[in-house]
Amino acid sequence: MDTSAGTCNMSGKRKTIKRYALIGLGLTILNFAYVMVTVPHGIINGGVTSFSMILARLPFTEVLPVNAWVAIVTGLLALLCFMFLGRDIFIASLYSCVVGVTAFNFFTLIVPADVIDTMVRIGHMGNNPVIPVGMAVELIAAAAVVGAGYYFCLSNDSTAVGMDTIALIIHKRHEKIPVAYAMYAINIIVLLLGLYTYGLRCVLMGIAFAGIQALTLNTMLRAKESKS
Repeated sequence: MDTSAGTCNMSGKRKTIKRYALIGLGLTILNFAYVMVTVPHGIINGGVTSFSMILARLPFTEVLPVNAWVAIVTGLLALLCFMFLGRDIFIASLYSCVVGVTAFNFFTLIVPADVIDTMVRIGHMGNNPVIPVGMAVELIAAAAVVGAGYYFCLSNDSTAVGMDTIALIIHKRHEKIPVAYAMYAINIIVLLLGLYTYGLRCVLMGIAFAGIQALTLNTMLRAKESKS
């Protein structure tokens, strides 16, 4: 009886379970931060959720709520992943897509709508650039959590089926461009789109958010590379 083959197979299964567990963890904490901080306070960080928040407020696309746009945009990004990043990453990203959308909708459901509406009114202050201390602390914490969430996905050969998908495609074609920096550039473009609908303060918070997120992600990815 070949015990080595069985041991190898068991080890492979453990690695697969660990991989998908870490991806699931990343998607869960990432969407928790989005629902609990970015959406209520109107912070647009340039990701899929932010892009969906913008679409939900534009004249011709406001018929659908934020969570519906998250599902639609995520599906389109999953298609890009299949086309450009290969079968293995696509399968893991498909899992990410299901977990991510489920987590986002779950966290949306457990927060009462009137609480969200109140927080949105407090968070959206048009062109007033002043950011309250409490909101700034939440912003920093949420940005770090989102960066860590992306790390758990990217470091396990998956995407969060967010703007990291586009960043990975860019990195695949131009390896000298780090994924974290490509994501930051994409996020800034989305942020500029949100200037009209969310005002200057939300965009300023978004730029800070995206910067902290990119710094967290890049630091964690570089730490992993140095160990390997």
